[in-house]
Amino acid sequence: MSVRTPRHAASHRRPSRWARGAGLAALSVVLFGTSTLAIAYNDIQTNIDRHDIDDYLGERPTAAGEGEPAPLDPASGEDINIVVLGSDDRTGDVNSEYGTTPEAGQRSDTTMIVHISAERDRVEVVSIPRDSLVTIPSCRMGDGSWTEPRYETMFNKAFAMGADGGGPGAAAACTMRTIEELSGVLIDDFVIVDFAGFINVVDALGGVPMCIPDPIDDPKAKVQLEAGEQVLDGREALGFARARYTLTGGSDINRIGRQQELVAAIAREALSKNLLTDLPKLYRFLDAATSTLTTGTDLGSIPTMAGLAYSIREIDLENIVFETMPHLPAGNRVVPAPEAEELWAALRDDEPIQGALNAAGEEPTEEPSDEETGESEEPATDEPPVTADPEPTETPICP
Repeated sequence: MSVRTPRHAASHRRPSRWARGAGLAALSVVLFGTSTLAIAYNDIQTNIDRHDIDDYLGERPTAAGEGEPAPLDPASGEDINIVVLGSDDRTGDVNSEYGTTPEAGQRSDTTMIVHISAERDRVEVVSIPRDSLVTIPSCRMGDGSWTEPRYETMFNKAFAMGADGGGPGAAAACTMRTIEELSGVLIDDFVIVDFAGFINVVDALGGVPMCIPDPIDDPKAKVQLEAGEQVLDGREALGFARARYTLTGGSDINRIGRQQELVAAIAREALSKNLLTDLPKLYRFLDAATSTLTTGTDLGSIPTMAGLAYSIREIDLENIVFETMPHLPAGNRVVPAPEAEELWAALRDDEPIQGALNAAGEEPTEEPSDEETGESEEPATDEPPVTADPEPTETPICP
């Protein structure tokens, strides 16, 4: 059951219209006022695959007393929650390099809730393990039908169901409804990034500095990296984020940790380059970053994107915080731990999540799940309990 609070009392679905204030309009003029930049604006806007998902969302939590979604106007004083979904879509030249299984494009192995505080002074990113056993509520399909609720089902089945039944918009909407059922946190919009899009973002930044603790040689992830400090290009960064099978501690939970480290490094690099103060550089970055981006109709507006980015341009890096939903082992899956409610409450109330959580105990690890072996993704019932990963035999190079 969702946890409903005064801020997120249940109500009927509301119109999907995000307010855009005078400050955002002025910013759009500044960024795209010249004829050259107006052309750039149009080029970037056509890159984005936008989906109106209002009809897919149905009843869901909303802010009490509010008739509109939290706008992306920097002056609005409203907190915002955006879910970022990493898609394993294998269509296209780049994506197909990572395999062409019959079920390609039907799963999301990365889910991050990005919470931006009302004061625009905090960004908090919460990962939900794909192997979490959750309730998936009824979801609307492309033909207008609604699925039956599913219980104790792997979290990323929500994306798969929607993708199979209605494409990326339905996949995002079913995932959003599942998150809201799990947490009571209203999700304002979504972003879907595929392999090619991730590569483009990193390459547009000129690579991302990382320190790799141990050598990585993972043919499945198509990556070979030496240990130590280095700058990863887009393909190397993607391989680092996906590597799992050949690593000590190669569980999905540990992979989430690497993904969070990588996203944090990307954020540091983007902020260090002051993209918003260099318009040609901003255009090149947005052109690459949006070339394979799928969003909702509101977030996919270039003025909205620019306004949101501009509103957090001076954020302190120490206030960009990453957490993973507290969880407990359940065979070769995981379930939300009781401490997860502390995290969800902090997001609902727009309070800092640092310090809101107690340790949820030793993180579980598991054998590579059925999702990546092509077998059934239903929870296993005859698997022995998983054991902790062995300790590394050598001291890692990186702290």
